[in-house]
Amino acid sequence: MNTHRMRRLALTIATGVIAMTSPQCQAKDSPAGRTRPAAVAGQFYTGSAAALRREVEKYMSEATATLPSPTRMIVSPHAGYVFSAAVAANAYAVIDHSVTTAILLGPSHNAWFEGLSIADVDSYETPLGRVAFDRDMVAALRKSPLVHSVPEADGPEHCLEVQLPFLQVVVPQCRIVPIIMGHVDPAKVADLIRPLITERTLVIASSDLSHYKTHEQATATDKASIDVVLKSDLTGKIDACGEAPIRVLMHLAKAQGLKAVLLDARNSYETAPVAYRDKSRVVGYASIAFVAGDSPAGGKAEAAAKPAAAETKTSDDVDEATKAYLLKLARAALEASVRGQKAPSTADAPKSTRSPSGCFVTLHKRGELRGCVGYIEPVKPLADAVVDMAKNAALHDTRFSPVTPDELSAIDVEVSVLTPPRSLEFSGPDDLLAKLVPGRDGVILKKGWYQSTFLPQVWDQLPDKVGFLQHLSLKAGMDADGWKDAKVETYRAIHFAEKK
Repeated sequence: MNTHRMRRLALTIATGVIAMTSPQCQAKDSPAGRTRPAAVAGQFYTGSAAALRREVEKYMSEATATLPSPTRMIVSPHAGYVFSAAVAANAYAVIDHSVTTAILLGPSHNAWFEGLSIADVDSYETPLGRVAFDRDMVAALRKSPLVHSVPEADGPEHCLEVQLPFLQVVVPQCRIVPIIMGHVDPAKVADLIRPLITERTLVIASSDLSHYKTHEQATATDKASIDVVLKSDLTGKIDACGEAPIRVLMHLAKAQGLKAVLLDARNSYETAPVAYRDKSRVVGYASIAFVAGDSPAGGKAEAAAKPAAAETKTSDDVDEATKAYLLKLARAALEASVRGQKAPSTADAPKSTRSPSGCFVTLHKRGELRGCVGYIEPVKPLADAVVDMAKNAALHDTRFSPVTPDELSAIDVEVSVLTPPRSLEFSGPDDLLAKLVPGRDGVILKKGWYQSTFLPQVWDQLPDKVGFLQHLSLKAGMDADGWKDAKVETYRAIHFAEKK
């Protein structure tokens, strides 16, 4: 296949705009009822059951998003897996595993109609098997004059189907209520489904973001759309094919006192393999969760999930025995992840490592940085966090290629244990510069959905305060002077490395 044809195919799968060359999918009868067969298996995702399960499990193993408590309301993209599945995995990584029904809301890419469409079948099918409908919930919805069955919309539609393999792997017990949205008021849809939602219900809005813009244009446009969702601006502009499903979640969130948290945002130029990359025409993707409270990490839910301040590990608490254990654990996790083996168990972790703590794992190869990833917030027990971050530093630091087995003997491991971040109040740039202490303060910059951090040891390479903050701004994707009007948090760290 020549490069032009490869990119054209890539664009159709990245956008979800694909011409069906086979007859429209027809429902199949079985003893279990009528089933809608897979429409885009082998196009948007692999058609092999075994390969598909491995693929989804791989995406889930690489997901890095965390929340203090699980969510039951997410926005997830729906393009071809090679483009959007890594972003989608970050949404499914934080869902409540106890859910038994998923309400899926997606836009119609193939037919215009009024109201909502629920297929006149009893299940959907993917290569991983059938996913049964929640019959009671579907029956209740069918009583509404808004709900119809529109076969020309549902038959070839991909936006809900591509969510199913993730559900089948992550919450295999889950039944579904698949809703294709036509021309309809999102507020009315929210009012329709709200009485049906319980503590065992997951609600998913399936949507990509902007289409066909340049990489630079898409980055700006998608940021603006995401900001509308994060600010709960019900009248703001959202450039997304699934604008209506997203707005349904926004109405539901407002009624339930939830707020939006961004988990991941990238476009097809950033996610696609090299052979499919096209910087001139990209598609945007985001994963968003809705959580309780009013803080960026979940507010009330976070307050309930975190231990009291006195119980949260700080860097001053790390004794020599704990340091030795964590370094040994990080080394074991590094080698297991690189060799494709099972992660080391923390079941017998010492008490000093069982409290939640922020941490980073840093890898050096012959003195040069080879990977550095971490949790800033204390969202997991320290031992578990070290295992996660050793794996991510080795395989998922996007600045580097994954570590290979033949490199392991040349790599040194360093662990940093962090104190909880604290907001730094300042009256202006000069006041901020005066309050920062080089070598002591780890710094977090936040502006909108841009965020980045430097560990305290980075001051060794960037001792000038202005230069330090400029580099940190650029790391976040802001202009070099973005730090001047950004929110700033600081933390301290104790870092320790393997002895040579």
